Amino acid sequence: MAMLTVLLLLSAAFALGDAISSGNRLCPRGWTQYGSRCFMFVKTARTWPEAEASCLLSTEICISLEANLASVHSSEEAQFLQGVVFSETGEFTPTWIGGMEAFGGLVGKGRLWIWSDGSKFDYQNWNQEEPNNNGGREQCIVMNFGGEQGWNDLECGNVLPSVCVVETFD
Repeated sequence: MAMLTVLLLLSAAFALGDAISSGNRLCPRGWTQYGSRCFMFVKTARTWPEAEASCLLSTEICISLEANLASVHSSEEAQFLQGVVFSETGEFTPTWIGGMEAFGGLVGKGRLWIWSDGSKFDYQNWNQEEPNNNGGREQCIVMNFGGEQGWNDLECGNVLPSVCVVETFD
């Protein structure tokens, strides 16, 4: 019985060791922790809806977590995400995040933006003159856009890499 207990404890330790991030919280393998959340840069270029579905299904990591495209809630978190993308690509690659327009077709800064994970839209990092809904069909948010490397509203059918987010679990 003692041997079985030791084996079970060792198995648990190895399983947890694979999931522990540098912050002593648990993140899935391949994800990077920031605060109480885990982020993963997904190199595979997809449309915004496909990227969100990929995060939701977590098919790329073969686990069953409820992930979404990343929401961003502070300038520090925005800079952290830029670092995640830069470390994977070597540049500030335009990348989908989870922001989308709640009602399509509106123009100007008064548009209502929401996060796909349902969190409060309490931070924004728009480039100058954005969001502009150019052509009347720019309803999704991309980070690292243009020389300012801020946010731009873009047509959701564009194909770009993305960043997923999931809450950590203890």
